[in-house]
Amino acid sequence: MENQTCPKCNGKDIKKGSLASSFVPVQMFPEHKRGTASPISAEFCNDCGYILALYVDNPKDVK
Repeated sequence: MENQTCPKCNGKDIKKGSLASSFVPVQMFPEHKRGTASPISAEFCNDCGYILALYVDNPKDVK
């Protein structure tokens, strides 16, 4: 997240957040089975709301 600039508004106030539905975090599961999972996080521009990146926090946990 260091020295990032928003491609939409050129803002420099980039934050990290977690995706959630109601009160639980959104999780990444394996495609064809319900196994262990990991939360999904995002980097977003705090000026305009543009999402710069989505990523799985612990990809090795998705089994």
